[in-house]
Amino acid sequence: MSINWRNSLNKTKDFIKLSFKKYLVFLLHLTPHQNVAQTVLSYTLLGWIVLSLPFMTHGGVGFLDNLFTSAAAVSTAGLQTVNFADSYTLLGKLVVLVLIQIGGVGYMTFSSFVFLALAKKHRLRKSQQEALSADIKLPEELKLSDFLWSALVFTAIAESIGVVFLFNYFRHHDFTVLNAAWYSIFHSVSAFCTAGYTLWNNNFIDFSDSKTINTVISCLSLAGAMGFIVAADLFNFIRRKTKEISFTTKIIVLTTGVVLAFGTFTLFVTTPHLSLAEAFFQTMGAATTSGFNTADISKLSASTVLVLILIMSIGGSPSGTAGGVKTTTFASVVAIVYSHLHLNPRVEFLGHTVPVQRLYAATSTVLLYSVFLFTSVFLLALTENLPFLNLLFESTAALSTAGFSMETTTHLSAIGKLIIIATMLIGRIGVVTFSLALMSSDADEVKPKPAAERADVAV
Repeated sequence: MSINWRNSLNKTKDFIKLSFKKYLVFLLHLTPHQNVAQTVLSYTLLGWIVLSLPFMTHGGVGFLDNLFTSAAAVSTAGLQTVNFADSYTLLGKLVVLVLIQIGGVGYMTFSSFVFLALAKKHRLRKSQQEALSADIKLPEELKLSDFLWSALVFTAIAESIGVVFLFNYFRHHDFTVLNAAWYSIFHSVSAFCTAGYTLWNNNFIDFSDSKTINTVISCLSLAGAMGFIVAADLFNFIRRKTKEISFTTKIIVLTTGVVLAFGTFTLFVTTPHLSLAEAFFQTMGAATTSGFNTADISKLSASTVLVLILIMSIGGSPSGTAGGVKTTTFASVVAIVYSHLHLNPRVEFLGHTVPVQRLYAATSTVLLYSVFLFTSVFLLALTENLPFLNLLFESTAALSTAGFSMETTTHLSAIGKLIIIATMLIGRIGVVTFSLALMSSDADEVKPKPAAERADVAV
């Protein structure tokens, strides 16, 4: 029996068009927060399907491990249940790299760029704009369209610069041209997206003495973690589109600097075998939630591990590639405590009054983060026969989308892996956004807030 290939092709095209139309209708009935959640889940499931193809691995990688890898890549968590460097083929690693890039640049940034460029219906464009606004809280002076283009341009420039420096380093260390190009591209993207993936079995431990690797990876991770708001703000300031740098940017830079200084000093003092450079790199890996390390995390003392847990929980900054509760949220909580101890009825930070809406957002974020962290640790304690500190560290790394691990991930049971997968995805979606997605319905009316009440205007 002969097959009518043209007829089959036409039927396939019609099926794809119909499926795409139904998907667009589905999007229109979602609230902005549900749109954010479904986008993360869609990329994760798509990555899982592709990674499960037989030519993506060298064998021995189960479906659950592929799901874990896809979730870790999209959430830029970097946790691994299998040896990534040895388990996946070049094509499989390339797929993971694409997932990291999508997750790092921002699943909503990427999706909105595509939909806003291609969608003809005003309602669909408005739906994507609302979803992007729900995922990213911008200062009043920064327009959404400017942010979108700035994010993509900044990503391309930062990663390209990283590729150039890393390529030059690898070429001077006996790498072939092709290998140097591949290693530089992969690690530049992984660093900027704070994904924590490397093409070596022991992360960057073998490069602990390399000033080039330490400097380039740190700069890329910090650039991604500090966020696109900072990049767009500085870019507008340099072009004289704005008269001064926004207060949000000042808070991000200040808080990031304080966290890095605190972590570096504490790790250096409490861990004798760590050099100052190693103490900084481990702190940077936690603060940016990239999870890169030049020291064996499993051999660190309990006090050092607790410091890393604290820093991972704080995480990066709004609209950046890092996870955690965010530096602006941490700064708001510090401002609340400081004002309360000084019996100040108004909450101020560096002479600026923090809007009440921002205080609500900060306290809600910290409380929800604590609830989800407690739930993850509690469930792991029920299902896994592993030390409690390891489980706490693993859950924090997952919820903060950091790639740090105390060699716990590979010892998780199937249920434990599912718990960590859920924790990573919740961390990438955002604890507040995820909670709102569960509580929202398509009947909810999304009303824009006045500029003075926007969550991230002041901090």
